[in-house]
Amino acid sequence: MSQRPLQAASNVQKACAAIREAVASGRFAGGDRVREVVVAEMAGVSRTSVRQALALLAAEGYVELRPNRGAVVVDWSEDNLLQVFDLRALLESYAAGLAARHAGAEDVAAMRAEVLAFERLVRRRGPPDARLIAESNNRLHRRIVAAAGNPRLPALLSAVVQVPMERQTFARYDRAALERSALQHRDIVEAIASGDVAWAEATMRSHIHAGKQAIFGAAAGAAPRPAADPGASA
Repeated sequence: MSQRPLQAASNVQKACAAIREAVASGRFAGGDRVREVVVAEMAGVSRTSVRQALALLAAEGYVELRPNRGAVVVDWSEDNLLQVFDLRALLESYAAGLAARHAGAEDVAAMRAEVLAFERLVRRRGPPDARLIAESNNRLHRRIVAAAGNPRLPALLSAVVQVPMERQTFARYDRAALERSALQHRDIVEAIASGDVAWAEATMRSHIHAGKQAIFGAAAGAAPRPAADPGASA
């Protein structure tokens, strides 16, 4: 059987991954045009593979395909993003609780290593590198979701939460907010390591809402959202 279809599919996935990572890191911001030649160079694939990837990502909500402009990164409104934070608090706190039940020693060791990596990025001299900090944060959250042991959760988060959220970086965090986030990461992982489901859920929920506050300030608590967790408002 020819390997060409498999290789072509692999190249499309490479292009998808490159675009997602560029959005997650802030390299591609909301409203930016996604140029095929740039992605082709980033991913090491053909422009044909990039075009196919953009069609897939348009269906997922990462980009819009506009006449005469090509693919443009979706620019989410503040109201939509606030609601997404509330969804994230629900889903990721559930994931943290499952991880407290199911995470093994290797899972916890990997989480702790990422916590340390995040802390080093936050505390090193000079202006914080928002891109590297966001990437480390995303890796930790993905490890927690993976450790939850629910195969539906990663896809659900990707479709419902991470499409808009990955465009967010830590550029709007001040130094104090970054330090708080680092401490919250430690608490979340220690709660998971302890096997305490309620503690893991509560620390993750608090962490997500603290991030919402750091980015949106007073607007974060201006009005209740339909998707909000009723147990999280206090």
